[in-house]
Amino acid sequence: MSTFTEIPCEIIISVLRELDNVRFLLPSLLTCRHVYSCFKENPGVAADVLQRQIPSAIIPYSVALLEASRLGPRNETAVHELLETLYSQPSKFTERLRTMPVPLLTRMGYVHEVIHDFATEFASSAWTRLSKDQGSEVAGSLVLSPSEYLRFCRAFYRVELYFRLFRRRTPSASVPFHEHRLLLNQPPWEKEQLASILEFLELKLSKASHYVLAHDVEFGELGIDYITTGDNNHFRQLWLSQGIDLIHRLMSESSYDGKKALLKSAFGAGKADLYDALMSPPETDLNDDTPLSDYADEDLAALFLPTESQDTDKGPFEAWRVAFNPWPRSAWVMLTNNSGLRERAYVFWDLDSIEKYGMLKLFENTLEDSELQHAHADVDELRESFEERSRIWQRGGSGYWSKNDESRIVWPTQKDED
Repeated sequence: MSTFTEIPCEIIISVLRELDNVRFLLPSLLTCRHVYSCFKENPGVAADVLQRQIPSAIIPYSVALLEASRLGPRNETAVHELLETLYSQPSKFTERLRTMPVPLLTRMGYVHEVIHDFATEFASSAWTRLSKDQGSEVAGSLVLSPSEYLRFCRAFYRVELYFRLFRRRTPSASVPFHEHRLLLNQPPWEKEQLASILEFLELKLSKASHYVLAHDVEFGELGIDYITTGDNNHFRQLWLSQGIDLIHRLMSESSYDGKKALLKSAFGAGKADLYDALMSPPETDLNDDTPLSDYADEDLAALFLPTESQDTDKGPFEAWRVAFNPWPRSAWVMLTNNSGLRERAYVFWDLDSIEKYGMLKLFENTLEDSELQHAHADVDELRESFEERSRIWQRGGSGYWSKNDESRIVWPTQKDED
């Protein structure tokens, strides 16, 4: 009778290549010495598995994220070289897969799993909101086209790359040019994609952290704002800057103490203000009040020259043009009035989808406000809680506070005081 060890390596490798997730590779290699030996003779199978998991157009972003996390000093030269490779020679990043060890490929696979989950959740929630809008023709279950899926994923990767490259502990008076370099090749409708992702992540962070931020005595003493949105909320921007992993872990953590520990782990870490970078584009004449509606197609084509990697589907462009028609160039990204549109992922849909479901009419009449802007909006309650929790902290109390209920406050014992 034939034994498992007599199975030719060609068959073993063929089976391994059919794995859907690179995290399944290492357990497979540990099943027996024969499988591991076959892998050692064909190490490229690890890259093959990752390329089954991550779309080929996203691989350069995945490698760029990994390289960004491994940069030594994140000086302007190193950042510039990484971004130049990503935008001008993305195939070089793809080629590096063949020389990467399994643990690094597994890290890339994990990040993509998280991004995949966020991307599909955002797309689904946006589709649901569109289907409920007055006069909507959007109906049925969401089935993303391949190009729509890539668009969602790529935007999450770009936001994550920004945070990994530009977190810093010392605030800057202005956004350095190499930060703008990440955004320079992106037309305003693709920047609106980043703005949409940023607000989606902020909403997830807001919901996942509210239970602790609204009730913890220490956080009340620190005056940590759980209401204000955008770049006016220092702590929220600090937590957003730590990237998708912190937000994902915060969402997955069920315990009060676990959530608080995750939030405190970012204290003293670097911060990157993507809001400011998106709202402060370089080389924009603030005195130019020419509305978008006055620009002819050829004028816009001259302003935003296509790049080799640029999305060619006209859906995002047409949606953006409807939303910003009355506005001058200095206001072509991240208007507060368009938060409701961004919540509906308006710059992510293919032109076919937009035309099929009459989305442009919806985009002309969508409510300005978003769920993020209405989350936990009682400012008076916030201030009162700060006062109450500060009073308890000054008396030595800690732990969970609730209005008119101090039963869960932890007070110091006599032994502690001694």
